[in-house]
Amino acid sequence: MLITYPHMGTMAIVLEALFTSLGRTVLTPPPITKRTMELGVKNSPETVCLPFKVTLGNFIEALDQGADTLVTCGGVGPCRLGYYAEVQKGILQQLGYKFDMLVIEPDIVDVLKHLRKVAYKKSLREIYHAFKFAGAKMNALDSIEKGLTALRPRQKTPGSADAIWQRAVTDIAYSQDIPQITNVLQDTLSKIERDMCYDAEPLKIGLVGEIYVTIEPFINLNIERLLGNMGVEVHKIMYLSDYVRGHLLRKREYLDKYEDLFALAKPYLGHYVGGHGLKSIGHTIDMSQSGYDGVIQVYPFTCMPEVIAKNILPKVSQDRNIPVLSLVYDEQSGEAGILTRLEAFIDLLKSRKKIAALS
Repeated sequence: MLITYPHMGTMAIVLEALFTSLGRTVLTPPPITKRTMELGVKNSPETVCLPFKVTLGNFIEALDQGADTLVTCGGVGPCRLGYYAEVQKGILQQLGYKFDMLVIEPDIVDVLKHLRKVAYKKSLREIYHAFKFAGAKMNALDSIEKGLTALRPRQKTPGSADAIWQRAVTDIAYSQDIPQITNVLQDTLSKIERDMCYDAEPLKIGLVGEIYVTIEPFINLNIERLLGNMGVEVHKIMYLSDYVRGHLLRKREYLDKYEDLFALAKPYLGHYVGGHGLKSIGHTIDMSQSGYDGVIQVYPFTCMPEVIAKNILPKVSQDRNIPVLSLVYDEQSGEAGILTRLEAFIDLLKSRKKIAALS
């Protein structure tokens, strides 16, 4: 059994830690490139959303390198994520690949059931420690990433945030135990603290939208780095750890937060529409009440939940007096086009801030 999985931000590091701790050999797909995109687009239905195409490209590249077990996720509600696994499985079989596919639904009981198949010789205690080790890497990476969003618009040394991130990712990927992960985390947070210029007062923008585009930098064209280098502090609504705690572990704080977001969104959208559509509206309203300068919504072309949210957000923007920019991504998206729209949006926010200060 040679296990592989798709990329989404730093998820590959977390899954590699989990499966190797369970005694399995993994094959992480090559980093997402233009070739990955081309393979996925070539073999996907034309109107399917971008995450489907890119993850299919991940699977093709991994299968070509010898992987024989694909691990992917299921989904619930109107979002088409729930169909990904079966449709991708059919496409890959038609292409002649031989493999097993483990489809893990967003529920901790289902996760454990499938892991028992993968780690049938491991005790529950060993599975628990594997989860704990992988979770420590996930939490450390997310904590560092949050720190870097604050650092980028305030960094004393240009480029230091990117250098800190690359070193931290490498060190955490190679960490062999939780104390080592903790040391890397503490050392990295200290570096962030030392390079922070606290006199800077950057714009504060919320990043909402579909989880895959929000988290995967290759697909969103490194929007957090672009904005950070333009003097913007970015707060995105979803990290990998948030998904795990909210959707898999169903932690009370996340369930309570969802109820709060539902209440905020209800005047505009009174029911669940799949994906993170309702959350995009709820978070936008919450950010308008929390002093944010603007909100950017990112999502893949044809994403049904976010298309619904996109058509509601102009009304939210008007009612709540907060500018909202919606960016749609597909295989034709380029950094130049995205950068032009971001620059215009930032100029708008700076002008609003100056006018507000004068009045």
